[in-house]
Amino acid sequence: MTYLVKQKIRGRTYAYEAENYWDPEKKQSRQKRRYLGVWDEATGHIIPKTAERDVKTTKSLGPAYLLDSVSSEIQLRKKLSESFGEDGDIILAMAMSKLLHQTSLKNLNTVLDDSFLPEMYSLKESFSSQWLSNFLERLATKEKSMNSFYNSLIAGEDETLIFDITSLSSASRNIDWLEWGYNRDGLDLPQVNLGLVLSLHRHLPLYFKLFPGSISDVVTLKNLVAEVKALGISKSLFILDRGFYSENNIKEMNDANIDFIIPLPFSVNVGKGLISETNREIESPANAKRFGGDIFYVLESEIQIGSVDAYGYVLFNKKREGLETNSFYNRLIDIECAIDGKEFRNPIDQFKRTAGNFERYFEYTLEGKKIHLSRRVNAISQAVNRFGKTILLSSSRRNWDEVLSLYRERDEVEKKFDDLKNELEVMPLRVQKVETLQGLLFIFFISLILRAILLRRAREAKLLDKSSIEEILMELSKLRAVKVGGKWRLTEVSKKQRMILEKMEISVPVEANMVIKKGGV
Repeated sequence: MTYLVKQKIRGRTYAYEAENYWDPEKKQSRQKRRYLGVWDEATGHIIPKTAERDVKTTKSLGPAYLLDSVSSEIQLRKKLSESFGEDGDIILAMAMSKLLHQTSLKNLNTVLDDSFLPEMYSLKESFSSQWLSNFLERLATKEKSMNSFYNSLIAGEDETLIFDITSLSSASRNIDWLEWGYNRDGLDLPQVNLGLVLSLHRHLPLYFKLFPGSISDVVTLKNLVAEVKALGISKSLFILDRGFYSENNIKEMNDANIDFIIPLPFSVNVGKGLISETNREIESPANAKRFGGDIFYVLESEIQIGSVDAYGYVLFNKKREGLETNSFYNRLIDIECAIDGKEFRNPIDQFKRTAGNFERYFEYTLEGKKIHLSRRVNAISQAVNRFGKTILLSSSRRNWDEVLSLYRERDEVEKKFDDLKNELEVMPLRVQKVETLQGLLFIFFISLILRAILLRRAREAKLLDKSSIEEILMELSKLRAVKVGGKWRLTEVSKKQRMILEKMEISVPVEANMVIKKGGV
């Protein structure tokens, strides 16, 4: 028969399960003991032992805790849950997993095996490949939920918006929207086009839309204007790349009372006219201005694009002119050195391959299989005449430096596309259905939102001076949760981990169980 034995050692009372037995060799009664744990005098209960063999599992908690903390800045979990119900936490966890490990979502199970995300959001799903495909297809059908989520991001505020479009390529034969078109990455594959809208002031992705691959940039703008208004943005400033320029697009935006800034291509008659008109006077000392430590020569003029009155800003920077001139003539001379006076089996083909888009700057004559080049002086002069110059078109009169500053900020959208294609590993697309693709891109879209907030917070904390986002996440991955005796416990928070969290104004976790999100938001 067993019984309880308590033994006090150095001020603590320990509990043992004891059992008497007869030892035939020593011919006496002896006692077996099994350690149970510490006896709590206050409650009269045993605190169970915590031996190494009781450890069930260990998981990385730090990165998940960081992403959850920064997402609360815009109440991302609440917005997703209100729009998608129980699927909201799954969407958020999947998006976070893309930032924890830059790998395909098909490896989601492996990523979540070592992450505290399933415990944090009480996820019970299998995350198998079949489950994942079904979930993404189902997600794509929730158009009403997606619009609700976009509306919650925008929240009726007036926004300065940046919009751009990129190509996502695939060799899949089952996605109807994969079509041949202008491929911005130079890939010889059919594509779908992805449009992305960002808030300039909040540096936050607000909306994305998928288009068939053959649709050009200018065609997408009309629908975008209507959709942005439907999402509750009553006043907006579109900052667009030159690919969106057309008289029709300018009219569409003007008719919809949408403010815009867009580069004016040199190739259109209005652009040629402005360059020609301003060439002689632009370098006047009276036109010299300073922007970000650089000197710009600036001329402003009222111009008409079709029936629309607008404002043009011709900006000339000598430093940029010098760099562009140097690069241009180096390329020109390299082509001459490689081709001029030399014999080739197919001299014309060789010339075209070598010169590429510089072919327009040369005349050539043939002497047998030998090719001789001469420069087209007028064409070269016309090109050089534009170096260092930019024409920015604005729908309303603004200070020139405000126009330039706003346009330079549109680089933000290029960085987001870079994140999407490279760091989040979207390219090339491996899905087989357009519905799966739409669901997948929505997950990536949430990842972009998280990354945008994380980057801004890390930048404001001056952490990016010495570390990348990936290095910050790697350092925090060492902060782990260990399951001991049925309870999650935190490993010790290191000095560097504490510094990262404190600089980003995030409270240092004290207990793993407190990180677990309860039902509801």
